[in-house]
Amino acid sequence: MYKRFISKLTVLAITCMIVSSFAFSAEITKAQVLDIVDDAVKLVEMKGDAGIKIIGTKDGEFKKGALYVFCYNTDVEIIAHPVKPFLVGKSYKGKPDVKGKKFRDEIVKKALDGSGWTTYHYQKPGAKGIFKKTAFSRLAKYNGKKYIVVAGMYAAK
Repeated sequence: MYKRFISKLTVLAITCMIVSSFAFSAEITKAQVLDIVDDAVKLVEMKGDAGIKIIGTKDGEFKKGALYVFCYNTDVEIIAHPVKPFLVGKSYKGKPDVKGKKFRDEIVKKALDGSGWTTYHYQKPGAKGIFKKTAFSRLAKYNGKKYIVVAGMYAAK
């Protein structure tokens, strides 16, 4: 009886390891980041602030698991965030990451220049510590108003 219990426990442990490795191996790719930003820019350029509201929806089309879009205005204020809506309306101008990089200002600047990738260090949801993250930002315009559309990915270890 004891051997059968240990055998079943071993099978269960191996199954859990396999399932968890699949669950966490689904890394976000640069292509996925570019695609979701492109889709969000198209939406904002068609709908303006109404598009921003859609992007900020918690379970909306711009939140796909760990991949999501968030937006800044040109003053480095968060205007849409589906994961952390409590950040909306807050200014991050001049605020650095843990290594001193003013990455949010860089994200906005690169978008105002058209688009670009910014690498910085940030806390990864569900994990302890600080991780390297890369975000792509692109400028969207609607009726003369400018929006900074962003999505990112954590570096694979």
